[in-house]
Amino acid sequence: MAVRHKAIAVLIAAASACLAATGASRAEEITLYSTREAALVEPVVAAFTEASGVKVKIVFVEDGLVKRLTSEGAASPADVLLTIGLDKTTQPAVSGLTQAMSSTRIEQAVPANLRGGGQWIALAIRPRVVMARRDDALAAVDYEDLASPQWRGKLCIRSPLHQNNVALVAAYLVHHGEAATEAWLAGLKANLAHKPDRKDNDVIREIAQGACKIGIGNTVALAQLRDGREGADWRAWAMEVKAVPSTFKGGGTHVNLTGAAIAKQAPHPALARQFLEFLVTPAAQRIFAAAELEYPVLAAAERAPIVAEMGTFIADAISIDQIAARQQAAISLIKKVGFDE
Repeated sequence: MAVRHKAIAVLIAAASACLAATGASRAEEITLYSTREAALVEPVVAAFTEASGVKVKIVFVEDGLVKRLTSEGAASPADVLLTIGLDKTTQPAVSGLTQAMSSTRIEQAVPANLRGGGQWIALAIRPRVVMARRDDALAAVDYEDLASPQWRGKLCIRSPLHQNNVALVAAYLVHHGEAATEAWLAGLKANLAHKPDRKDNDVIREIAQGACKIGIGNTVALAQLRDGREGADWRAWAMEVKAVPSTFKGGGTHVNLTGAAIAKQAPHPALARQFLEFLVTPAAQRIFAAAELEYPVLAAAERAPIVAEMGTFIADAISIDQIAARQQAAISLIKKVGFDE
């Protein structure tokens, strides 16, 4: 524990040096509306406060962020919005509840496809990939090939109507169009080992137990099971499973994300921007991504050891906004092929 605290102290010192150039303000406070639980945000918030002197009030908003911001209107105290999932990250911007941020520091740190028209940014990514047993010879796979008959009766997946899978189908739509996506979904359905259910954790368990040859899941689920937070049995199953490099043909790996934006009515927009600039520094990225065992959005940032051990996944170049715009079409196709039936 002492070693971990020392490491965090070093990271905070490094972040402080990065922040010094921004002319941090002292003895002020901003309000963060977060769909991530406060305990998972507090380490990086503490680092920011120590580096800048600016306090951050964390308000946990589990659901209904858009509704709350709309209701509060101009009286909203929210400065920064922190959201899990590309759906929740893009919704406030689409609803006109964010404001443009202009920052060379952010533009240099975050790839363009992971920035939403200057209205939001990704802070960490969650590759959604194929998983298989560690002793399986499968070394890489294209998403398109998951519909191949070679996987008949061998595929496990949680409900395709869960947001993580809706986003993957939406990305497929962007790449290939409606007809090809419908055919792909029909192929996936034909390859199922059983009706989709439960969570990514269960997909990992079933692969370890031999009920499925392959499955689809987020790297976050595999990493969190491996670190033991769900118990010894889950850790043992996760240690038998690997994340397989998965890409679109001619593209990269589909990723979901944790993102952030400056609220439209932010009382302290300059400090809000300063906070976001801090969050994309290498030191802050290490702290932030490690909380949920995500991949930092900043390529140069150090990854948590469990994350690094899973390998490197290059995010697909299509924009997250394009994927978000096709989510309803993806849901319609999922229902059309009766994937959940």
